[in-house]
Amino acid sequence: MAKAKTKKPVIEEEEENEVLETPEVAEPVAAAAPVRRVDNGMILDMEGYGAEVASALIVNGLRAYLSVVNKGVNVVATNRAHTAFIPVKIEASNAGLDVRRDDAKPLVEAQGVLAFLYEEGEERTSFYLPVSEYLEMAEDRGESGLRLDVEEHGKWLEKYEGHAGIKRVFARLLS
Repeated sequence: MAKAKTKKPVIEEEEENEVLETPEVAEPVAAAAPVRRVDNGMILDMEGYGAEVASALIVNGLRAYLSVVNKGVNVVATNRAHTAFIPVKIEASNAGLDVRRDDAKPLVEAQGVLAFLYEEGEERTSFYLPVSEYLEMAEDRGESGLRLDVEEHGKWLEKYEGHAGIKRVFARLLS
């Protein structure tokens, strides 16, 4: 079988001598409008405390549901099967472990937990305390609520600090 030869295209002289025109330069782009900030007026967990506690619970084998309300941030902790629940009240402070009496008492019957994010300088420590034990140990400060002094109760608080505190307080959900 013979191979077919393809013909080369013929370039006419006019096309060869044609001068390529340079494209026109576009006008400079106008400066972008300033970025509009997101309206944070509807976000109640601005500091991220709820997300921090929820993450710690999840890392330790629990499920956590963030419930943001007007009076602070709360989390509902549950076991993996979603058959048992514990309410968690979150507070952050740099003076002591403070909570209003009205916020703590309703959690006693539900065997709730107070999650305290305690800031000392640039270091943050988390404590997970059973509400009933907190009410026994905390000092009644009248109108300003209840306070547990961290330095005075440091030895007792050690067992409720960080991951060990989560394992201890949420043991019934983890088993």
